[in-house]
Amino acid sequence: MNDIDPARRTLLRRIGGTTVATALFPGLLLSACGNGTSAGTRSATAARHGLERGPFDVDLRLRAQPGTAPILPGTPSEVWRYTAELRNGPADTVAPVGDSYTGPLIRLRRGQRFRARLENGLPEDTTVHWHGLHVPPDVDGQPRLPIKPGEAMTVAFEVRDRAGLYWYHPHPHGPDGGRVGFQSYAGLTGPLVIEDESERSLGLPAGDQEMILVLQDRSFAGDNELTYIGSGMGTMMRRMRGFLGDRVLVNGQPDAVREVATRPYRLRLVNGSNSRIYKLAWSDGRPMTVLGTDGGLLTAPLKQPFVTLAPAQRIDLWLDLSSSEPGDELRLLSQGYQAGMMNGMMGGGMMGDMMGGSELPAGARFPLLTLRVTRRESGGEPLPERLVDNLQTPAVNRDTLVRRFELGMAMMRGFTINGRRFEGTNVADDEVVRLGDTEIWEFANDTMMPHPMHVHGLQFTVVGRQQTGGRHGWGGLEDGLVDAGWHDTVLVLPGERVRIALTFEDFEGLYMYHCHNMEHEDAGMMRYYRVRA
Repeated sequence: MNDIDPARRTLLRRIGGTTVATALFPGLLLSACGNGTSAGTRSATAARHGLERGPFDVDLRLRAQPGTAPILPGTPSEVWRYTAELRNGPADTVAPVGDSYTGPLIRLRRGQRFRARLENGLPEDTTVHWHGLHVPPDVDGQPRLPIKPGEAMTVAFEVRDRAGLYWYHPHPHGPDGGRVGFQSYAGLTGPLVIEDESERSLGLPAGDQEMILVLQDRSFAGDNELTYIGSGMGTMMRRMRGFLGDRVLVNGQPDAVREVATRPYRLRLVNGSNSRIYKLAWSDGRPMTVLGTDGGLLTAPLKQPFVTLAPAQRIDLWLDLSSSEPGDELRLLSQGYQAGMMNGMMGGGMMGDMMGGSELPAGARFPLLTLRVTRRESGGEPLPERLVDNLQTPAVNRDTLVRRFELGMAMMRGFTINGRRFEGTNVADDEVVRLGDTEIWEFANDTMMPHPMHVHGLQFTVVGRQQTGGRHGWGGLEDGLVDAGWHDTVLVLPGERVRIALTFEDFEGLYMYHCHNMEHEDAGMMRYYRVRA
């Protein structure tokens, strides 16, 4: 590994918070973070939230800090990353995800009592959001409870969610705007798996036959330096569209290859990109076999020609390579699609760069992962015909309250929800819900951009999708949407009205809902809602 040139370690040292965030944009240049040891944890005792008394089945230390990671050949890139230390719990609770910057895999079991000490070794505020988990609001990692540089917070909760693939990432937002996009882009992302006895009894592929895959896109300059939004006349357009990188990474690595055998595999994917939507398909044209979505397994496997995966969404796939031969290769692709009029104005080349374009624009076709069959093996359980019996969903009828959210634009200020932008913990009268109630939320997208809408603190079901307006040049994604099962994020395409059913259970307090295009939420397309008894 090459040494890091000390001259590159300049920018992030100067950043103590969001007040100088604009200094990042002329080249971003995630350069500099020191060696990650300078920002020690100052407080001997950490603020505590959630369960107060043990015993705890899992106890770990999770630290966000600067570091370096090998991504492209040559000099390691400077990143921000999570590291974890297991203090108590099963040995498989924490495991590395590749050799790059991706945060460690945290593997929990339903019913466990979980405690984590969250340490901030960064030069600015951060939080840790447990994306998709049903947890009390004070441990949800919201921006109203930041962890200051050099400080720590201890959170504890019971693992209540269904078996599934979740994830964790930062969620800071200060008076000068959000930092979700930048901190996640810098490398602060990790997968989290919940298991239970019901899922284990199915005999789905596990161990080496289970692949956890985090999809992200990044841009590089100079000596493998990560670059983010940039500056110049295209900056505003980039923020309106959302960041798109020039290279796609899988678990922090480009040109990902996995050696596999002639047997079934389970691929569990997280779209950890800031704004990119993937259109997943197999290179040989075989259908995608979907086992589950954000909130766990479907009732039965679902087959379709491709899968649309929006930012923050997860998908659980079954792949049977039993009929393959050593020497065969199969690629996971993102197929091409029409990505709107704005994307047409911001394509590659000199003009595209001036307008904020990417060398890998939205809707481009590219490979994500190559599976190389190297050995013959037999074994493994067959694909179950049924995955879940009696999957419970929210009970709705014609008397269920329908709450409408208009997704709009504020000229030169980004996107809005019901004409509002983020106002800290301010909650409007129509953003207060009652504990124990089931509601239908309708997201109506009258903008020219798709919006992956995320609701904190729960899982929901999609109960309706209707095209009522123009697509604004977006096409080729709708047939890949997987609306079955449980979700915490739903993609609302331009001109669509999407309805979700959600029940507010167990916890009172403040939660968030927002677009998970990270640049959109950072610019204010985010609100709090309150659950009140």
